[in-house]
Amino acid sequence: MYDKIIVDADICIKLGSKDKYPFLTEVLPLLAKEIYIHSQAYSEVLIPDSARRQLNVLVSQKKVIVVNETELEPKERCIYDMVFNQLANVMIDPRRPNKNKGETCSLAYAKVKAIPVFVTDEKDLQPIIDSQLNTGL
Repeated sequence: MYDKIIVDADICIKLGSKDKYPFLTEVLPLLAKEIYIHSQAYSEVLIPDSARRQLNVLVSQKKVIVVNETELEPKERCIYDMVFNQLANVMIDPRRPNKNKGETCSLAYAKVKAIPVFVTDEKDLQPIIDSQLNTGL
């Protein structure tokens, strides 16, 4: 079990896709002591309804904490903004500004708050994380 993780919308959607098999509510709490989701990613979990319901249950039970950069201290916010912009340059297409925004917000928040694990299904994201964030600093 990890101490802290931050989750992406896509993984919540996939785990919560069926009411009959509530994997999101049953499995996600087994992964970490503290589970976070950025408000941008949280707002992306719209369908299926079962995923939204399961995520809302976890939030209401305080098993998942919805976070946002507006809560950060000024120094942390400055770092968040720098990391977000650095990631946005390689992850966000200006023609589709909401595509990958949840991942970008989540990764920037995770970097600032030293959350070591980002739970996602985006297999092509690791090289970007390695080149942009895992710098050894």
